[in-house]
Amino acid sequence: MYYLLTQTFKEQEKVLVELILKIDTVECIYMLGSSLSQRRTETIFLTDAPSCRSVGHYYLLVLVNKDAKYSHNDLQDRIENTCRSFIPVTSIVLSVEQFTNWLLEGHRFAYTIQKIAVLLYNGSNISFPFSTSSDNSTSVLADEEKWTAQYNIVNEFIAGAELYLIRKQNNMAMFMLHQAAEQSLRLLLKIGTGLHINTHNIDKLIRYCSMAYYKIEEIFPRNNEKNERLFLLLQKAYIHARYKDDFKIKVDDILVIKERVKNIQHLLLTPKDKVLF
Repeated sequence: MYYLLTQTFKEQEKVLVELILKIDTVECIYMLGSSLSQRRTETIFLTDAPSCRSVGHYYLLVLVNKDAKYSHNDLQDRIENTCRSFIPVTSIVLSVEQFTNWLLEGHRFAYTIQKIAVLLYNGSNISFPFSTSSDNSTSVLADEEKWTAQYNIVNEFIAGAELYLIRKQNNMAMFMLHQAAEQSLRLLLKIGTGLHINTHNIDKLIRYCSMAYYKIEEIFPRNNEKNERLFLLLQKAYIHARYKDDFKIKVDDILVIKERVKNIQHLLLTPKDKVLF
């Protein structure tokens, strides 16, 4: 299905590439996936209408050289902001050097991209080294120990949130929940894709994780004003809970957010292979 979609929506992908090339000099653009919407209207006047499919979101990997004008984070934001008016995009920006090194190391993220992903653009016709296998050198025991250690860290942050609630320190409780969500999402991303990204941005982490966990966005829905408000409270908690005097949050909101964060944590217990660190 992944390859069929790239054939069906080639014109859209061409426009995306053109938009990105206007922002900065990039070397390669890979399509990591897309979100597909399907609509079918059936009425008393039209009982056998065909289904209509459309892409509502793209996941892209953009590779750049050292002469790029913007930092990776800045370029990523510029790509997403520029493409949003056409089609929403989640972008990951890496250097060609980093991606090449990962291929040589058999890094799971780079190996999977080289093996499966569709190359939308290769401006300099770069020929990457061929990665024959994904690196499985880390022992199962070491993986289990590190996975358990990080899972326990998530538990401690949730316990910290509950303690701060008892002490009526709501802002610090929210900060603890932000940390629990962040650590859970980063571990999920590592398990699902092999990719490790340092960011405190919950929105980005959820979008990254949705490449491997299709239900992740349902845990923190943003389909109405209340759900959007709850999400933004968690998103802002990393900075605002500690440094903004006007950041106020009700206990009832914290309790709802806590349950949603715990639902993210529960995804770590799904029957997936433990992450290779």
